[in-house]
Amino acid sequence: MLVLGLAACAPKAPAPLPEATLGLPVLQPTAHGDFGHYTLALTWQPGFCASGPGCLADQPQAPLIGLHGLWASRPQKLIDQGVTPPQWWAAGCDIYPGQDKGAPIVLTEGTRQALGDAVAHLRDDLATHEYRKHVQCFGMPAETFFRTALAMRATVAASPMGAYLRAHAGQEVGHDALLAVFRGTFGTDVDRALQLRCETDHGRSMLTQFWFTIRTGAVASFPRPESFMRSPEPQDNCPANFTIPIWPAVAR
Repeated sequence: MLVLGLAACAPKAPAPLPEATLGLPVLQPTAHGDFGHYTLALTWQPGFCASGPGCLADQPQAPLIGLHGLWASRPQKLIDQGVTPPQWWAAGCDIYPGQDKGAPIVLTEGTRQALGDAVAHLRDDLATHEYRKHVQCFGMPAETFFRTALAMRATVAASPMGAYLRAHAGQEVGHDALLAVFRGTFGTDVDRALQLRCETDHGRSMLTQFWFTIRTGAVASFPRPESFMRSPEPQDNCPANFTIPIWPAVAR
């Protein structure tokens, strides 16, 4: 079970998270807000859990589409200082001194449970890691941030693209075919608005993640076409054909 550090007096639980949503709240950083885009990183859980150190034994097998994170790009001041994308990816909020890594993450029980369902169960708690590295220094409340990210995940999962992925679980698909489904689902032809991530397992390439690039001021309109933009950095590493793995492929 996913466990987050909760403050003694958590806020009152809001209404349940929607299965899909438009008109999301605007995320408003109170510090370092001069960045150009977010990356919405979603996981294909059977592939994600089959890569790296793997997931814990209590990993839920549904939903298949999980949440990794919602990552802000480099603030402009860091760009002006010569900080490179890899340096930012490695350090995140730790690049700023004085981050309180021991401060509790204040979440409602409903949001905590939703994260437990949607975020992969790793040895080091992934949701806590995501908040510390990608959110804390921007001053966004954890509750607002995670509810927004969870709703964005639910929107993708409930879309025709989500249905395509589930229908082709256990099958080999074409890279171009999946990108065409993305374009048809969300009405955008922006290059590199979606980038696919694959890992190799016993000689086969398998889908582990898919990353959407979202304009900083367009989170509230996601997934309308105008919310997407071309990623400044090419990070798609999937070959022309790859497998969408299923849970029996996960080594326990």
